[in-house]
Amino acid sequence: MTVLYISYDGLTDPLGSSQIIPYLKGISKHQENIIVLSFEKPDRIDSSGSFIKEDIKPYAIAWTPVRFTKGFGIFGKAWDLSKMYLMAIFLSYRHKVNIVHARGHLSAQVAYFIKKIFGIKLLFDFRGLWVDERLDKGGWDLNFSFHRIQYNYFKRIEKKILFNADHVVVLTDKVVNEVVSLGVKSLSRVTTIPCCADFNHFILSDKYLKNKAKNLANIPKKTFVIGYLGSVGNMYLLDRLLYFFKIVTTVQSDCHILFVTNDVSELENLIRDNLPNDLYNLVHIVSAKRNEVPTFIPAMDIMVSFILPSYARMAASPTKMAECFSAGIPVIANDGVGDVAKIINQLDGGKIVDPFSDQDLIKASNELEEISAKGGSRLRNASFPILGLDLANEKYKSVYEKLMLESC
Repeated sequence: MTVLYISYDGLTDPLGSSQIIPYLKGISKHQENIIVLSFEKPDRIDSSGSFIKEDIKPYAIAWTPVRFTKGFGIFGKAWDLSKMYLMAIFLSYRHKVNIVHARGHLSAQVAYFIKKIFGIKLLFDFRGLWVDERLDKGGWDLNFSFHRIQYNYFKRIEKKILFNADHVVVLTDKVVNEVVSLGVKSLSRVTTIPCCADFNHFILSDKYLKNKAKNLANIPKKTFVIGYLGSVGNMYLLDRLLYFFKIVTTVQSDCHILFVTNDVSELENLIRDNLPNDLYNLVHIVSAKRNEVPTFIPAMDIMVSFILPSYARMAASPTKMAECFSAGIPVIANDGVGDVAKIINQLDGGKIVDPFSDQDLIKASNELEEISAKGGSRLRNASFPILGLDLANEKYKSVYEKLMLESC
């Protein structure tokens, strides 16, 4: 089978390295040809495009990168969408594509059009409730009529694509019934594949790696380290994390906090607004590329992931959780985000707290050593079958086999 894989996210993006390329490599092991159409940020394609080409060269993956349009607001997005339609039509005709695999809503809009033109199978990789995520992240405000028009338009498109998709991949079990209610014809057309981690890339933390990571981050060796991994934004409740850290320092004086993020300036502003000056010396910030992240995770004794619960969050699968588990690092998180609570409780991999409850945060601050003890090789081994890359590869293989049988 020849597959056209469409993604508005780039292979050169950090997300591309962690959540696109590893899956493409797995799919290429059971498909003859994969044609990838992706949109790349100009600076990233110029700096790392050649590296990506070399990385995927041994696999049956042909990459067609298109430059992402920066700026120009909605007009830039419309221009990109036009290019996506034209390139998808050209590639589908030229390579006699059998399956179009769309990653995300914008790509699925184009893939639906391709399905109608060429009569091929549509696999909708539903990465979340994207339309409603736009509200969560502040991209749209329903108080503005133009934003309401966009929201209602994309909700109609979402329903139409879900109804016509031959198969839908979601990130959480929690959202399965919701996508069926939104339009998918039956439960048999839905498969859950969480955001998985490459357990060969994120190795188990030990004393040597912990000390090495602390040294690189300028953290004293004999300290307890609370960690944070990922982006900065309102939905990530970093103000509550910093409040939790303030509580912890009253209980455990040797505690430091490590942030591994590329949003350094935004984070520094949050720290100034939410921490007293006398705690600044306990805060450490590192900006790391994907290949550097496994070097810093071992410094953490616990990783904290607070995310604002919402309707859209039921579809979310934080990659950071799988990455920390693979290194044997337990996680403190909140309920209301995808399958997070279910997985942490199933694995005994940390603790679920209410970030808005002082009682919960105080209780957790007194149990840090106990929570930290849940980590190590036991946690890594327990999480591998449900969050390892092998699971994703096997599930994608099963989905493709089903689509191929339906094509016969």
